Amino acid sequence: YADDSDDDFAMDIGGGFGGFMPPRPLHARYTGRQRQFTKFYSAYPIAAYQGNKMDANYGGKIFMPPSALDEISQLEVVYPLLFKLQNDEEESSSGTKLRTHCGVLEFTAEEGRVYLPQWMMDTLRLSPGSAVEVINVALLHGSLVKLQPQSVDFLDISDHRAVLENALRRFSALTVGDMITIEYNNHEYKLNVLETQPSPSAINIVETDLSVDFAPPIGYVEPTAQSGTGSQASNSSSMANINQPASSMAKDIRQKEDAAKGEAASLRFQAFRGAGVRLSSGADKPSSVRSYASSSADNNEQSQDISPDDETPVPLDLPIGTLFFGYKLIPLPGSEPTDADANDTNEDKFQGEGRALRQRRKR
Repeated sequence: YADDSDDDFAMDIGGGFGGFMPPRPLHARYTGRQRQFTKFYSAYPIAAYQGNKMDANYGGKIFMPPSALDEISQLEVVYPLLFKLQNDEEESSSGTKLRTHCGVLEFTAEEGRVYLPQWMMDTLRLSPGSAVEVINVALLHGSLVKLQPQSVDFLDISDHRAVLENALRRFSALTVGDMITIEYNNHEYKLNVLETQPSPSAINIVETDLSVDFAPPIGYVEPTAQSGTGSQASNSSSMANINQPASSMAKDIRQKEDAAKGEAASLRFQAFRGAGVRLSSGADKPSSVRSYASSSADNNEQSQDISPDDETPVPLDLPIGTLFFGYKLIPLPGSEPTDADANDTNEDKFQGEGRALRQRRKR
């Protein structure tokens, strides 16, 4: 594999080309046993793209011209297509050229131009119209990435795993030193890529099981137990923050996720939580029935002590599985039935006789 090194783009794929070597495409070069696409383009931010593609700013894919697809289709390259973007005019603090890795979203850009997310422009220190070298590469599938949020606001997210799974779908590769930007709930979060495995420089994250670890975000203070007084306490707390492992913040995030899941589970509906009642024996009543009977007796005694002027409603406290069909109807004073009403109730209802549609034959 060739990732960010200067070695030839070489990869054993079953014997190479044999004795046949097709003609060299325009603006491409051969390096070693494998053909590699490389070309310089003018870099522009996605905000300058003619289409409404602002969502691509929160991903790791670029827009390339259609001619690039024609040239790549004539080469024997490794899929999915991954590219190394390199700024030959700027160098990092270590003396190497600034570079990052990406995928391609569409081949719809104007000829001679590529459109990059804003975080890539900042990482490569490119201004609109600057030259950038685009080289197709092959990267190892990643197994681990370590990220550092640049703000403590990242801790306010309730479900970090779901947010990252959705955000990293827009990326094809991650490079150590990248300052990627993701969006969640109309808020931007910057994440610094600190470490990748198995490759120490860049990894491919397309269709792979990727483990994510977190370093403490910028401005995060780890809670520590208070011990000692005066300068000793301050020194111990500062040393604890320095020596605190990076996974402690990830542990706090997992605890938050577990607490949120437990709260959601407690609010979830649970059926058949009541107690059973045996019809054969009245002595072996379950505790829920006995408690309901005792509570009903207590409620009756309390209802006698309540004055008519007290209008405070009494809560209806019934055990789970008990059905309530209402209280006994007590007529209001003066609403007793009169003699006329009594006579009406005594009258025969539904008077009449039935008739058969078909008469029975007499035998």
